[in-house]
Amino acid sequence: MSTSIENLRRLSERDVKDHTALFDLYVTVGHDIDYLSIKFGIDPEELINLLEGYGEKLRITAADIEANPALAESIMENRDTIKGIEEFGMVLDYSGKGRYRKLSRLLIEEYIGKFYPGIASGTPENDRICLEVYLDRFHPGWRGQTGTDPAAEGEGNALMGGVRPGKTDRKKVRNTFRLY
Repeated sequence: MSTSIENLRRLSERDVKDHTALFDLYVTVGHDIDYLSIKFGIDPEELINLLEGYGEKLRITAADIEANPALAESIMENRDTIKGIEEFGMVLDYSGKGRYRKLSRLLIEEYIGKFYPGIASGTPENDRICLEVYLDRFHPGWRGQTGTDPAAEGEGNALMGGVRPGKTDRKKVRNTFRLY
């Protein structure tokens, strides 16, 4: 997903640190749009444009639902993560919030720094850019860090995400120092 150039011009008025914080709080921590818009003093519509500018898919229109019947079934099954807004004629899908709880903020900062103020929707290739595609290309072992790598499951002490896990059978050291 991407957003229009007019939206990107409006979003560029905010600092890159705000973009990083908003994207990080949505993707890793899992805060709602309402909470983030109040905390940062940003209009919810602008926040949705910001998140979609970095590849998040939040808006589901009636045309999307008509074109994909499986999407309509998914909406009915996931009512707790999907919030309908009747007056605007769209549905917001919150299923992506908080999906990478263990992802390092450094990777988020790198991603936002690369695409600040967002990805323009001028070319069809930009619609395929998202956090997962970027990290798969430039940081192949990132899924091991978040626990979403299917290849790393069941390998025990094997290399996960390029980092060897430490020993867990350490003895507890007791401090004998006393203050009189």
